[in-house]
Amino acid sequence: MVNKKSAPQKNIVSIDKQGGWGDVSYYHKLECGHIEVRKRASTAPKIACTWCVLGEEKGKELRALTLVQPPTLEEVWDFYDSTINEEVDIAQLRAGLASAIGCPQDSVEVVAEVVENNVLKVMYVNVFLDLETAKKIAKYEKNI
Repeated sequence: MVNKKSAPQKNIVSIDKQGGWGDVSYYHKLECGHIEVRKRASTAPKIACTWCVLGEEKGKELRALTLVQPPTLEEVWDFYDSTINEEVDIAQLRAGLASAIGCPQDSVEVVAEVVENNVLKVMYVNVFLDLETAKKIAKYEKNI
C-alpha cells in the first residue's frame, strides 16, 4: 500500500461518477494521466496520485534489470550467421523424426545448447504423444 501523504499532489482534470445506487465510485482523472478511484468526489483541486509512486518504484526495478551494455548489431548478426545452418539441421531432424514416428511436429521437442565457439549442439529429443497416436504407433487396438 502506498502512503498517500508521500505521494505527489496532482491537479484533477475531471471526475466521472460510475456505478449504481449504493455502489457509486468516483474516478478522478489526474493531470499525469492516472486515475484515482474514491468513494467520494474530491472538492480539493489536487489529490495524491498513488500510481505515480508505484510507477516510479517499478521503474527503478526495471532499470535495475536492464543490460549494462546491450550487444552490438554486429555481434547479433555474427551469432545468427554462425548458427543458422545448425538451426536448419535441427528443424530437419525434428521434421524427419515426426514423419518417421507418424506424429505432428508439435509433439517433437529438440533440445539444443550453444557450446564453445557458438556451436549449437543437440543434447536430447523429447517426443510427447497423446494416447491415440501412441496406440496407432504401437498398433494397439484395446481400450486403456
